[in-house]
Amino acid sequence: MSNAPEWLPALRLLDELGGDWHRFLLELYNLFYRDFRMSRPRFRGLPVVYDTRISEGKEEGFWHLISEVDKDSGDRNVVLRRCERIAWVRPIIEQADDPRVSVWSNRRGTHRRILLWLEEQDYLVVLEEKKKFFVLVTAYCTDSEHTRRRLRQERRNTGSS
Repeated sequence: MSNAPEWLPALRLLDELGGDWHRFLLELYNLFYRDFRMSRPRFRGLPVVYDTRISEGKEEGFWHLISEVDKDSGDRNVVLRRCERIAWVRPIIEQADDPRVSVWSNRRGTHRRILLWLEEQDYLVVLEEKKKFFVLVTAYCTDSEHTRRRLRQERRNTGSS
């Protein structure tokens, strides 16, 4: 990975566990637990929380980081590229002042969202702003040209970095 910030952890690869999906899922959850349950990251001085509702034995906040919703069925499908980057979420939140992280806000309905985009690594973290905290909404790879164009345009329109 060229030009990766020194604070960005290595990818977590399924192959490193011999392709054992259950061990891999457990490792991913342990990283989530460490980064979001053992202590809370802070953004702009406020805590970052996540959706604590339980689905399939794990918090919805965890599933939102490693899966996406199928538009046809409404089911959540695990995305390996998201899984590999789960350890990136907290460092991006905590290093949002790094000039390599673009930060801007948008609106989704009545919700104000904060986008943290590590553009060179094609990875976006989305937070929702509340009065006394931020909610971790999702994080995903921005590796399609359509997505990159849309994000660049939105960022330009807000006048942010």
